[in-house]
Amino acid sequence: MKNPLYTLKSGSTIENYQISRVLGVGGFGITYQAHDLNLDVAVAVKEYFPHGLAVREADGISVGAKSNKDEHVYEYGLQRYLDEARILAQFKNQSIVRVSRYVEKNGTAYIIMDYEEGVPLSRYLMRCKKLTEVEIKNVFRPILRGLTHVHDKEYLHRDVKPSNIYLRKKGLPVLLDFGAARQALNQHGRSITNLGTHGYAPIEQFTTQERQGPWSDIYGVGATIYHCMMGAAPMTALDRVSALHDGRHDPMQPAKRLGKNKYSNELLEAVDWMLSVRTKDRPQDINEIVSAFSLTSNQHNTILTETDVDWDTELIAQAERHLAKYLGPLAQTIVKQSMSKSASIEDLYRLLGQHIDDSKERDLFLNSVQASSSLTSKVKKGQAQRDQNIADLKTVKVTRISPGMLKTMEEQLAAHIGPLALMLVKDAVKNGSDLESIIDILCEELPTEKQRNQFREQLAF
Repeated sequence: MKNPLYTLKSGSTIENYQISRVLGVGGFGITYQAHDLNLDVAVAVKEYFPHGLAVREADGISVGAKSNKDEHVYEYGLQRYLDEARILAQFKNQSIVRVSRYVEKNGTAYIIMDYEEGVPLSRYLMRCKKLTEVEIKNVFRPILRGLTHVHDKEYLHRDVKPSNIYLRKKGLPVLLDFGAARQALNQHGRSITNLGTHGYAPIEQFTTQERQGPWSDIYGVGATIYHCMMGAAPMTALDRVSALHDGRHDPMQPAKRLGKNKYSNELLEAVDWMLSVRTKDRPQDINEIVSAFSLTSNQHNTILTETDVDWDTELIAQAERHLAKYLGPLAQTIVKQSMSKSASIEDLYRLLGQHIDDSKERDLFLNSVQASSSLTSKVKKGQAQRDQNIADLKTVKVTRISPGMLKTMEEQLAAHIGPLALMLVKDAVKNGSDLESIIDILCEELPTEKQRNQFREQLAF
């Protein structure tokens, strides 16, 4: 039996790392924030979970190939993933994600990395749309330096794009999620590359006819900068090559034309050079274009402020699900658009509510998302202390409640709020003095009186 839950549950433990929350889900893996129980520090844990090939088993932790025919490819990708972890552990550069170790377990593997406060460039762009020239240079000069370090070791990133650049609140931006293992799987006959990457990947990553090299990463950096200037990724390299093969002009509008009078000619020319379709027409080495990213001594700074939002993946997914009840498939698009105009999760909820015309339905939506937000926040606080298995809780309160009653509470609460129910029941058991007070605590988290009454009735209290 397979588990329908895609990600690891909050509170799951991988050796001495306790999962706190999901940071991001990609085509090749899932990244979590976790707590190192030995060192008492936060870390990032990336789990090998190739979309389309992998499935979570019934125990909620183990991972395996989706079918027997996928086993060989799944194992091949896993070995390449481990190879990549070993290589990344060798890099000692402030702008390259630091890998401290990896764990091979549960049919999959986990790469353990440093965790720092910040926000992915992709999320930052959802809000601000474009960057100024100084901001672009502050982000990409250190990224280019980091790539030089990678290239010097005869290695490539192969997946430079906004979601793989992380803006630290303190310190230089950092390059995440190298794509070598993904590329190996693609060449092995099973493509799992996210389609969004097509706006940033050069033509040689879609064919075996041309050799990849530093110029390939340079294209990805150029495409990402183009997005930062124009508010959207450039046209996919496949369409550009197709037009040129047909004798038509390159359909992509050059940066020098679109960014005129907004950015310096030197920077615009560098971006267009980096985005040349043919590999031989691009800079062959980062040193050829790094001068275009020079800054004066007083311009070096992080582009984040204390008010910049690191959108919580779980809260955004919850908002999309709740909004979809009223607006259907438009919900995801509306949430993304509203994120760019919001300074906080509360602002986002208010903006989303404005798209629901009926006042009663709007109130129901706001109550639902605010309740979900409250539950998620409570689950995250004191995770290391309260996310123990109920069977291991040795308090008097637990002994007063039968395992059957605990299971019933979890199941009935889950019918209203989903998988966070387990964590909330644990919290209530810890803080309640008896069965009545525990049920009162749980009822406080349900948004409507009708739901609270239903919950009490289901527990026959």
